[in-house]
Amino acid sequence: MRHLTPLLFLLIGVGQAQAQCSESSTRKVLLVGDSWAFFMGVDQTINNVFNKWGHSGYTYYTNLTLAENGAETDDFQGATKQAEIQARLDANPSIEVVHLSIGGNDVLGDWNVSFTQAQTDSLKAAVYDRLVDVIEFIKSARPGIRILWSGYTYPNFEEVIQSFQPFPTLHPFYGTWQGMGFPSFLQLNTILNDFSNTIADFCANDPQVDFVPATGLMQYTFGQNSPLGVAPGGSYPPLTAPLTEGFVDYPSPRNSMRDYLLTKDCFHLSASGYRDLIEEHTKKFYHKFLMDDAYVVAGTGAQNGSVSNLGNVLSELRVGELGGETYSTLLTFDTSVLPDTGIVGASIFLRRAGLDGTNPIGNTLQVKVKSGFFGSSPNVEAVDLFFMADATDQACRFGSNSTGTGNWIRLDLPSSILPFISNTGSTQFIISTNGAVGGQVLFTDGSDPELAPVLNLRFGEQSVDVAQGLAAAEGTHVFPNPTTGLLNLHTTAPVLGSEVHDALGRLVLQGTVDQGTLDLGALPAGHYTLRIATADGISMHRVVRQ
Repeated sequence: MRHLTPLLFLLIGVGQAQAQCSESSTRKVLLVGDSWAFFMGVDQTINNVFNKWGHSGYTYYTNLTLAENGAETDDFQGATKQAEIQARLDANPSIEVVHLSIGGNDVLGDWNVSFTQAQTDSLKAAVYDRLVDVIEFIKSARPGIRILWSGYTYPNFEEVIQSFQPFPTLHPFYGTWQGMGFPSFLQLNTILNDFSNTIADFCANDPQVDFVPATGLMQYTFGQNSPLGVAPGGSYPPLTAPLTEGFVDYPSPRNSMRDYLLTKDCFHLSASGYRDLIEEHTKKFYHKFLMDDAYVVAGTGAQNGSVSNLGNVLSELRVGELGGETYSTLLTFDTSVLPDTGIVGASIFLRRAGLDGTNPIGNTLQVKVKSGFFGSSPNVEAVDLFFMADATDQACRFGSNSTGTGNWIRLDLPSSILPFISNTGSTQFIISTNGAVGGQVLFTDGSDPELAPVLNLRFGEQSVDVAQGLAAAEGTHVFPNPTTGLLNLHTTAPVLGSEVHDALGRLVLQGTVDQGTLDLGALPAGHYTLRIATADGISMHRVVRQ
């Protein structure tokens, strides 16, 4: 990549004093399904979570035809709902994902504890076939569309209904529980897990369909703070239930269920419960999928940290002033894996891990960029703060800027920064506040790649390299993803070779594809970038090794 010299850059303008920050929501998710989709629409769950994760440019669309209380899979095989799905996809080219939540009512409405194993298997197979039929229709309605089946968490019939005193039989969900033959937690949770695992197997072999298992998620996020009101009793604190299935003989906690004042729901989650559900889906799927053409994750170690105006260096990522000391965060991204082409857009995503004092972050933050590294070495040094940058400018801040831990901000980098993002080595950024005093923000470091700082990049359509890459990507599919090791590769052109890079951009595997498969079994669990060279060009794929 060709870089402007610092002198030339000064002549064309550096560090504009004011950045015009505005954002239009043009990219969408289509929310389709049953009452779970309905409640997520009512609660604005997807919008709220996307904003919290810095993806405030994304919104969802749904309506009462697409998200209907009580809907089952066969409803979405009908002409009315399929016509509405087709119409919404045709009218909204910016829809990139269909978030699908159906199948739960089929099981709750038709299964009974008296069923033999053969009857249970037959029911699950019938629901599976209808769900797959709906998925295939959506794929035909918009070729290439990504579909996320969100599944369900455990219900809580017995405890909620038995606590509806003095008339448990008058509880609104008593008839549903009775119709299933009053199943225990273990019985119902086992059915739900078996069905979810069946769908997971389907998704693992279809590169257009994803599933994030989370049946025990409410147990994990809420905990059973007071003893369970029915057998097996007992309690456990939040963040201790094992994911993904939690404690199969326990329900989702009562306080994760929707509250109707007089009683709790038995199956539908509270607004905060649905938030937790979509947060898990965002962590495991949406956050990286919603990135643009490429992304690079910051790592751990001495190349990332913060430096203060007093010359102190921390391994923590801090920004802001407190007690007369002002810290700036330095991030290093290995951008050597990027194609040699023009970057037309870039953003940095940062997750808040803590706040001391008042929030120092406003609508913009100052960003310095260096192709290579500041100072005398790649490591964070006191001199870095005063070292001459290739460019300095104001970056617009979007996403969630509240005080809550776990909220993300997104810094959209101005065009003046972009020419200095290197594709031959590392690129470093120094991020500073604009003079706010009385508070410091602590950001999450790179120890967990799912929560680490991310550099998100968009390439120009005019680039021949990128155009070839897009053409190659359209003809190349990799699955299952996530994978436990073995990846299947389907390509429309001969494969010339492949490279696998880790989350820090380091080459960890290189070679040819053996009979349409690539074995990642020797690599540790984590996020990887797979580059496949075919006769049509080079395509890049984000792969998760479980």
